[in-house]
Amino acid sequence: MKISLDWLREYVAWDDDPVALAAKLTAAGLNVEGIEEYRREFPGVVVARVLEQGKHPDADRLSVCRVDDGSGEPVPVVCGAPNVRAGLTVLLARVGAVLPGGVKIKKSRIRGQESRGMICSASELDLDGDSSGIMELTTSLPPGTSADELYGFSDTVLDIEVTPNRPDWLSHIGVAREVAAIYGTKVSFPALWNSPRRGDKLGLQVKIDDYGDCPRYMAFGAGSVEVGPSPDWMQRRLLAVGSRPINNLVDITNYVLFEMGQPLHAFDRDKLQGSVLKVGRAGRKTVVRTLDDAEREVGPDTLLINDKQGPVALAGVMGLANSVISEQTTSLVLESAFFNPSLVRATSRGLGLISESSYRFERGADWEMVEKAAQRALYLIQEHAGGVIVKDWADRQDPDRKPAEPLPLRIWQVNRVLGTDMSTGQAAQLLQGLGLKVQPMGNDKARNANAVNMMVEVPSFRRDLLQEIDLIEEIARSYGLDRIQREGPFRGSGGGRRGRTETVLGHVRRYLVDAGYHEIVTSSFGASDDPDRLAMAEDDPRRQMLAVVNPRQGGETLLRTSLLPSLLDVVRRNLNAQAEVPLRFFQVNRVYLPGVAHGRKPRHPDEALLPAEPLMLQLAVAGLDKPGIGGLPEGFLAVKAMLRNLRRLLRLEAGLDTDASVGWLASGLQMAITDGQGRKLGAMGMVSDRILRNFDLDQPLAVAEIQLDALDLEPAPLRYRPFSRFPGATRDLSLLVGPEVSYRQITRAIKEAAGPLLVGQELFDVFQGKGLPEGKSAYGIRLKFQSSKGNLKGKAVDKAIAEVLKALAGQFGILPRA
Repeated sequence: MKISLDWLREYVAWDDDPVALAAKLTAAGLNVEGIEEYRREFPGVVVARVLEQGKHPDADRLSVCRVDDGSGEPVPVVCGAPNVRAGLTVLLARVGAVLPGGVKIKKSRIRGQESRGMICSASELDLDGDSSGIMELTTSLPPGTSADELYGFSDTVLDIEVTPNRPDWLSHIGVAREVAAIYGTKVSFPALWNSPRRGDKLGLQVKIDDYGDCPRYMAFGAGSVEVGPSPDWMQRRLLAVGSRPINNLVDITNYVLFEMGQPLHAFDRDKLQGSVLKVGRAGRKTVVRTLDDAEREVGPDTLLINDKQGPVALAGVMGLANSVISEQTTSLVLESAFFNPSLVRATSRGLGLISESSYRFERGADWEMVEKAAQRALYLIQEHAGGVIVKDWADRQDPDRKPAEPLPLRIWQVNRVLGTDMSTGQAAQLLQGLGLKVQPMGNDKARNANAVNMMVEVPSFRRDLLQEIDLIEEIARSYGLDRIQREGPFRGSGGGRRGRTETVLGHVRRYLVDAGYHEIVTSSFGASDDPDRLAMAEDDPRRQMLAVVNPRQGGETLLRTSLLPSLLDVVRRNLNAQAEVPLRFFQVNRVYLPGVAHGRKPRHPDEALLPAEPLMLQLAVAGLDKPGIGGLPEGFLAVKAMLRNLRRLLRLEAGLDTDASVGWLASGLQMAITDGQGRKLGAMGMVSDRILRNFDLDQPLAVAEIQLDALDLEPAPLRYRPFSRFPGATRDLSLLVGPEVSYRQITRAIKEAAGPLLVGQELFDVFQGKGLPEGKSAYGIRLKFQSSKGNLKGKAVDKAIAEVLKALAGQFGILPRA
């Protein structure tokens, strides 16, 4: 919205320069995006007087003139205007002047005659007026006076960003209210037409098919109007805000739109057929011709204004060519209405026809401004178009409309939210400064959570104020956000500290996202056949899914007992959309397990029936199908490595152990996730082919699930241990390992047997194939030994290696590879 400061001063006073005013408006919520200096200047164009005029010797339609431009010596000018004659006062563009449109005046010879300038018409200077000839001035200004003194002007324009919830700021009056609140001044409203209902009848009825589409429609009449240019002051203001003047009637409706924010439309009364204007939807596809002379097809739900023969306007968007105001118009019907914002938006967007009217109607009109804006326009028509106003009008309103209820306000809540020590009187004064009416409740000094100190009546131009917190926001804006200080962040009664689980989840989310995983958010509901598709055992308690009696959505009604179906659905959708593999996902969500103790103390018997809601972390990698170390799938190894990294990140006591109890994971490719005491907290592995087929997937999928709220999330304490200054020694072992032995079992045995000198062990190779005994794998394990007391001797290392080999052979039958 462009706001002319020259225009704004008509309604409100302030004592700052434009930059300071813009800063204060921005602080109050009206974001001023720019300050423009608008100037209309005519450099090189001056008042001049035609001294002599004669016919051009070689051109019948040209005249040769001598013109006094105030320079002291007459100037020769060749002119083609039919109305040029001696004695006229005109505007002369001197040599070097640049006219609107970029035309530069040069010294020239026209058909052999010298010409040093151009006598201008109104159109050549981008002014309103008859363009068939040169301008004939009636001014007494002497020759040589700049045209700027007659037609030039300057203004400062603020470019304001208007949020969708504040359509009242789309007007100079709306911004004037904010300026008055900031500077403690008052708004002066412009003059309105006002007359009792008497005299001539309007002769026009209004009918509305559905008040939901048009809650209010007013129609006024005016006769004896004279179409012509609008006054200069009005044209200047319209130009400053980017609107091109057309004629007095059209300019008046545009002027009132920018002044008061209410769109209006004027029909030529003589072009309307019949005595009824009907507001209703088209009902079928219809072709209309709009004011821009374009044919457009509108749909059945387009809201139209119709006379006896058909549409005459697209409601809230644009008028039609069959009722347009023209130079021959002598009587008019003025429309001011309140249209359904969604219908106007649908029509405007559907036709690609966004107008100043639709932009405002889409955000919601001001109920009371519907009448005031029309009265303002009628006053201007009466003053500047010679109109005789018909002292009767039509006003159709929704009979079921109810005004907004007053809002209660507690000063206790104001001070609690803002951290201030404001009195009831201060709050009331701030709200009144914004145009809100306040009714005290007689308990100004009461300050508690239940004491309502005032009732606030919300005006029709503030449809965004719906509850107490909205009023508190208005108080904060008017009081000044920069004046509100708090020692710390706002905290509700429960405090603002994050629990350990939230802290851990924050670390986990950031780490996984940095590692290339995408978080997915899935529904808490599941399908009734999910247990069957997951091949759950008949006695699995997760087959019992709890049904929601009154769901608020139209899909499933059973609360899920497993995260896996939702994950598989997301993977399938991404693969079907040709997403690039591998896919890496994670989710943190709850499952709902009926019959499992939830650990909460019930406040009444029914709460004991509620399900347990364990919080689960799920990781998944899809599409990695190549074998990795030891022939294990790459996806399996990727998930396993991520679990190890998360354990190190969070310093948690957790590990992996062999497992074969999870039915939806492939046999031999699954592991249990355990805590420091060996309790099972989840599982990881490859989803079995059978389950993948049940969910229409053809890519391998590795998954890990951990029950977070069963895991001790307190990190192990960090302890400092001085590093050894002495070199270490490494030994590589090549061991023949059977399939029944896990690597974890091997690492434990090595750690126990090697003694305190062992500081690290690493699996650097797994080999299967030719040259090995059947069923055996060759593990390459590197052991590192180091002492903090001195250099290691070979005998000490050899002794440790011997103990390791002895333990492995004794416990698992593992022998060194020959």
